[in-house]
Amino acid sequence: METDCLEVVNLWNSRYTDRSVIAPILDEIGELALSFTSFTVQHVMRSANGPAHLCAKRACTLSVTESWLDSTPPFLISSLLADCSASTFVE
Repeated sequence: METDCLEVVNLWNSRYTDRSVIAPILDEIGELALSFTSFTVQHVMRSANGPAHLCAKRACTLSVTESWLDSTPPFLISSLLADCSASTFVE
């Protein structure tokens, strides 16, 4: 998983001793991560994390919760395509 929040990366790396407000969320991510053969959390620059930045920016403008279960929200499509084409995949 990539994030542009270095604090989240540091909390993830110390989650077994951390008592932060987001510790329960990190614990849940840890449980979900067990379904993968490999799972890491790494820091990337904001410029490399466009889709997440767009989601956060949009969330700041909403007064209700939005969720998308079976489709990609239109405001994310071009950013996701750019993110995928710039990625390197490890086999």
